[in-house]
Amino acid sequence: MCEIMKEFERKSKNEGRAQEREAIMRNLREEGMSYERIARITNQSLSKVKAFFKTQQPA
Repeated sequence: MCEIMKEFERKSKNEGRAQEREAIMRNLREEGMSYERIARITNQSLSKVKAFFKTQQPA
């Protein structure tokens, strides 16, 4: 049971980090930053950054 809880905690932390990274990417883009620069700052591949914004709904 303890291993299950540890795995749940690990997944929760990873999801939280991903949500935080996505919020940062959105904020950087709203400030006019290029996809290339966002990729460098967030340590993501350019293709992942472009894919992320392609799936985002306009506000």
